[in-house]
Amino acid sequence: MKRLLGVLLIFSLLIGLNTASWTAASPAGTKQVLRIGLEKLPASLDPAISSDVITSTIVNGLFEGLVRLDKTGQAVPGIAKAWTISSDGKTYTFTLRSDAKWSNKERITAADFEYAWKRALAPETGSISAFNMYTISNAKDYNQGRLKDSSKVGVKALNSNTLQVTLNEKTAYFIQSLAENVYLPVNAGNVKANKKWAYSANTIITNGPFTLQSWEKNKMTLVSNPKYHAAADIHFSEVQFLRPKPGTANTTAAYINNEADWVVAEFDKLDNSTLAKTSSIRTVEMPLGSTYYYQFNLQQAPFNNVNIRKALAMAIDREALRYGSPAFGFIPPAIRSTDLNFRTAVADTSYFKENVKLAKELLQKGLNEEGLNEFPSFSVIVNEGPGHYTIAESIINDWYNNLGIKASLEVQSWEELISNKVSRNFAVVRAGWGADYNDPSAMMEILSSTNENNDSGWSDPLYDSYVTQAKHTFDPKERINLYAKAEKLLIDQMAIIPLYYYVADVLQKPNIHNVYLDYDGNIAFTRGYIK
Repeated sequence: MKRLLGVLLIFSLLIGLNTASWTAASPAGTKQVLRIGLEKLPASLDPAISSDVITSTIVNGLFEGLVRLDKTGQAVPGIAKAWTISSDGKTYTFTLRSDAKWSNKERITAADFEYAWKRALAPETGSISAFNMYTISNAKDYNQGRLKDSSKVGVKALNSNTLQVTLNEKTAYFIQSLAENVYLPVNAGNVKANKKWAYSANTIITNGPFTLQSWEKNKMTLVSNPKYHAAADIHFSEVQFLRPKPGTANTTAAYINNEADWVVAEFDKLDNSTLAKTSSIRTVEMPLGSTYYYQFNLQQAPFNNVNIRKALAMAIDREALRYGSPAFGFIPPAIRSTDLNFRTAVADTSYFKENVKLAKELLQKGLNEEGLNEFPSFSVIVNEGPGHYTIAESIINDWYNNLGIKASLEVQSWEELISNKVSRNFAVVRAGWGADYNDPSAMMEILSSTNENNDSGWSDPLYDSYVTQAKHTFDPKERINLYAKAEKLLIDQMAIIPLYYYVADVLQKPNIHNVYLDYDGNIAFTRGYIK
């Protein structure tokens, strides 16, 4: 299932703000308390149905799965202390920690995981993230109702300490995907006994680094869990999630008023006049695992010509878009590699660069190949929202000023845009994709010929081969090399026009450390501290 990226356009750059000291939220010698400002609080804390970043952020503090992601985005042991993989790469056997406990002091068992995963897959649960589990044998058929017997799904508790998982095929990124919320365990007995277990601090049972102390209309308070197996790594004694107080306009204002220590700055809620008068502001730009791009109708002339596509891509001033960081590839920097991120290992500027002179030459070559004297008129379709409109205007102006190409702008509802994409009723249309787990495959597989999310109209057997080989390859360096080859092929053919990688601006007190945005926009706070 595709992540819808329209809402992420609220993130923009905060420029020219000064850095200064704030009063420490937790002075030395006292409890370490982190206050995170949110515009709203969750309705439920059920991991199986959590999908928005606010709910996921809190759920990740309360629950832990077989693995968790460290700061580099690498999956590391969580409740599973170790695992083995069969020689064919399809069967994983996980050994759980014997000291892992639920917040009610019960031991966490493999049966809790089996129950939680099959519950997430059950059609009646309605999890929109269940597709992330389709690598598991028979999971897709069970989730889509074609299989009624859950015992045939490839998840089985061999004993209280051992969970066995069987996949459809060798899948090198399976361990990475296990860090997603849909794979989190739940206390089977509690869930079966109370349908409303995830709606109150009095009924929820958790197993993560924090427990839920209180849940009020405008405030949720998490406290460190002394029963957590890695309690020594947790420094915050308390984490508060706060909605703005009455009279406080938004979370940015709450931060300015020293009512919050950490806020994701949303462009459409910033009070710029207030910010201009405030000198004690620290902003930090953090990358997200999403890419904004334009799609061509590759079956429509002259967009079926690769030289014309390259000319259009090279003639755009990405810095002038004022969103995110300029993109020349498809995999965003927040996605992990063997190093800190994929873009550290594989520089996208090796694919192509903005070059108006070369763009003019390629345009003329493409027009000659198509037997055209001039470029035909066409429209760029974007969905509603001021960010999309502004970006399209900038690009259309670049095409006119740099190449003499005239294009018009057509704004449609999201539903209409999707319908036109599916029916290929467009020339150029805006698009975006966000990774559903932290691995290059989460970006690259969507453009494979057989992927149901590939609405680009582009396919290439060699690209498919690279992506399939990478899926079956466990050697990290070889996998990255294969994805780099696939991405280069994608950009060499300019099947899409990459525009920018998403970023978010964070307002953060300077004494807060190791709190950051994960690749999917979740606030990773569990290993943070105040100093």
